[in-house]
Amino acid sequence: MMRKERLVVIGNGMAGARFVEELTRRGGTRRFEITIFGDEPHGNYNRILLSGVLAGNHAAKDILINPLSWYEANGVKLHAGIRAESIDLAAKQVIGINGIVEPYDKLLIATGSRPLVPPLDGLTTDTGGFKPGVFLFRTLDDCDRILAYARGARRAAVIGGGLLGLEAARGF
Repeated sequence: MMRKERLVVIGNGMAGARFVEELTRRGGTRRFEITIFGDEPHGNYNRILLSGVLAGNHAAKDILINPLSWYEANGVKLHAGIRAESIDLAAKQVIGINGIVEPYDKLLIATGSRPLVPPLDGLTTDTGGFKPGVFLFRTLDDCDRILAYARGARRAAVIGGGLLGLEAARGF
């Protein structure tokens, strides 16, 4: 019997997770041992509905597309909450932030986008972190931090007129 090829996917956002979902639907687990490194500690979810979580119209569990149980049920190893720190191209290995090493035959990098923070005075501390009350809005964890802070706030400003920015403003 032939050894399965090892497929490592970096990124469990909508693109990476959708790829793995489709691959498993088409029987890809017969050919591949699939491993995913995902920054976030849960399965993938619909980011477009984050504003509904912010507004209180949806619970976090309501926007999950594939909860953690889906990965196990479909034979996919998910390193939830473990970001890929480096790729050793010569050795064909992905190394996670916790030191875990996953060898691969095929590698898919689907890390998605990163929010652009304009260079505005007053957003960051001297050490480069955001000042209290300044948040990015991209993940479920961001929603939790924003909601916790907003309980004591009376005003909010949203910088960014993209889909998530407009939805965040609507959510507030």
